[in-house]
Amino acid sequence: MKSALQDQGRRRSNQPQDLDGFFDSAMVEAAAFGLEGLIYDYTPVPFTPDGQVVPPTIVGMRNMPKDMESMWFDGGLYLSDPVQILALRSIQPLYWSYHFDEPSVLTPTAQGAVANYLRDSEMARGLTVPVQTPSKGCATVTGFWRRPPDRQVLESLFVAEFMLFAHKLHGKLLAEASQEDLATVAVRLTPRETECVRLCAEGMSDKQVAYALDRSISTVVMHLQSAMRKLGARNRAQAIARAAHYGILQ
Repeated sequence: MKSALQDQGRRRSNQPQDLDGFFDSAMVEAAAFGLEGLIYDYTPVPFTPDGQVVPPTIVGMRNMPKDMESMWFDGGLYLSDPVQILALRSIQPLYWSYHFDEPSVLTPTAQGAVANYLRDSEMARGLTVPVQTPSKGCATVTGFWRRPPDRQVLESLFVAEFMLFAHKLHGKLLAEASQEDLATVAVRLTPRETECVRLCAEGMSDKQVAYALDRSISTVVMHLQSAMRKLGARNRAQAIARAAHYGILQ
């Protein structure tokens, strides 16, 4: 059975379609580095309060297998991808490979469905750059090679240049994307639910919230209960804490 986060990853309704040309241009730049594939992804909140990986809000894939996005999100591979989990907790560039005889940041035990899929697709090695944003969230930019790059490449200025490329790419995307584009897919509250939670976070009672919004107390309670369910909260205090974690109170 798919988890709620897998379902949310599948329904990335805020995926901005107008960024297609942006990612096409990025692939042209990546190819100049000798890379054969490129993936960019951004998540404003990388982990749930329980430590589970949250699917990204924005994804751009170029020169990758046609079924990869479906496998990563419908199939849930993103949530168990060892490279992604490492990158979301790192600030260092990561050279990785699922080929046993090649150097890699991955341990020999990092095998499974992700490794098998990438080996079958001949995209089982790459360089991933985590890009931590000043406000919140994390992007990762990954370039792929079909054949092992020369060791001299990885020991040259290539890694620093690709890091600069990744940071510039992310900066340009943030300038292009709307606030709705950048909202987390982990929890989606309605505008009214958000208002009710925000006012509760300010210390208002149900009656005060109802007065502030010109709604009945029963309507406010209904919105708050719905928000609690979506946030997976047992009570209002936990709902406020989780809403703050996901940036909903900002």
